[in-house]
Amino acid sequence: METMKAIWWTGPDKIELLHDVPVPEIRPGAVKIAIAYAAVCATDIHMVTMGAMNARMAPGGQGLGHEGSGTIVEMGDGTEKSGLKIGDKVVMYPGAPCGECANCKDGYHQYCRNGGRFQTFSEYAVVPVSGVYKIPDDADLRAYSLVEPSVCTIRAMDLSPIRHGQKVLVSGIGGIGSILLDMVIHSGAAKITVSDPVPQKRENALAMGAQYAIDPMNDDLVAMGMDITGNRGYDHIFEVSGVPAAAQPCLELLAKCGTVTYFAVFPPTYEMPLNLHSLYMKEGRIQTVFTHPSIVHRAIDLMPRLQTDKIIGKIYDLADGMEAIEMFHKSIYPKILLKCN
Repeated sequence: METMKAIWWTGPDKIELLHDVPVPEIRPGAVKIAIAYAAVCATDIHMVTMGAMNARMAPGGQGLGHEGSGTIVEMGDGTEKSGLKIGDKVVMYPGAPCGECANCKDGYHQYCRNGGRFQTFSEYAVVPVSGVYKIPDDADLRAYSLVEPSVCTIRAMDLSPIRHGQKVLVSGIGGIGSILLDMVIHSGAAKITVSDPVPQKRENALAMGAQYAIDPMNDDLVAMGMDITGNRGYDHIFEVSGVPAAAQPCLELLAKCGTVTYFAVFPPTYEMPLNLHSLYMKEGRIQTVFTHPSIVHRAIDLMPRLQTDKIIGKIYDLADGMEAIEMFHKSIYPKILLKCN
């Protein structure tokens, strides 16, 4: 039996690098992909540490990772009409929709009840063809490993569209926050402000094009935000850190008729206090974000315009995957990649 390296969820709060995971076998309606790069997402880790996304470990453990890029090495029966071929560079959409369940038929493909699951923290993955998207032949597979999180950030921009000159705050500028910031910079926003406790991340955000950077641990976030906006508050606030302490200040900084988008996956047990009267007096809105497979092609087309050189902070070989997980917890770099092949 052919085996491979993979990062695996092996027990309660336990992540390990395994060297003898069976290479997944090709099956009808799917393709086998040699994973080139996999991006580490907070959700991957928080599924293990706090049950994010209502995740439950499968019996015997399971692979981790859902963001990535790679090359097709084998095609299963029934994939002939997909337009894909061996050697194509591709990206994957997690939870590849079946197109047949009630949610898919209602247009909610992101909530497919039968979505095909796979892992990208591994050398190979077998992915249903409905979740595989070709990218340009000359694509930099490092940069395009960020397509999946970019889908989510485009979804956020679609649900909370920014009009030119509107004031925007991004709270938390790690990997996904940096991608979102890049899109905010392209949007015509004004008074673009970031909030993050890590100096390197604030400096990186300013280099990307943010106009103001606040340290929420040592600065008065609300006072400084109000000063920046002339005491009007922000028209759009995106909370991307998932830190409970960051949730409430967003409501205090919200402008009249503004929108707070809670983008991050917060701990399942966290319940935010909400003064509905205060929100009512602002005619404010609260929005959350998930994803949608129809956006993947837009994200692919947008990749050459993103500042991936500033968003990707460090790349580790898959063999050093546990060091990468440890570095993720230190929260120094915006986005960490695993080189899997």
